[in-house]
Amino acid sequence: MRVYRLRVREEYLDFIKSGEKRIEVRVAYPALRNIKEGDRIIFNDEVPAVVTGVKKYETFRQVLREEPIKKIFPDEPSFESAVKRFHGIYPKWKENRYGVIAIRFKLLGGGK
Repeated sequence: MRVYRLRVREEYLDFIKSGEKRIEVRVAYPALRNIKEGDRIIFNDEVPAVVTGVKKYETFRQVLREEPIKKIFPDEPSFESAVKRFHGIYPKWKENRYGVIAIRFKLLGGGK
């Protein structure tokens, strides 16, 4: 079991704490490529979670077609708005170079 420390924006941390956000989507950087079920995540050095599943994709569009948007972005933006959010965080060249990873998780320690 490996522990990953991930930083998220505060508004997404609130969704994680409330149990609404259950999928973290990232560019599949080499440091995240080996993440697997059973590994631990600590969000912003304060919220512990366990990985319950991992799926790799080629693009953010593919993720949004196959995963429930509500579990990624609980405020439920449109498909195109969700794509724009990802591209506001990650340049397209990183998506094209590394691919994308969807990490399903659940909170530890009495969380949802």
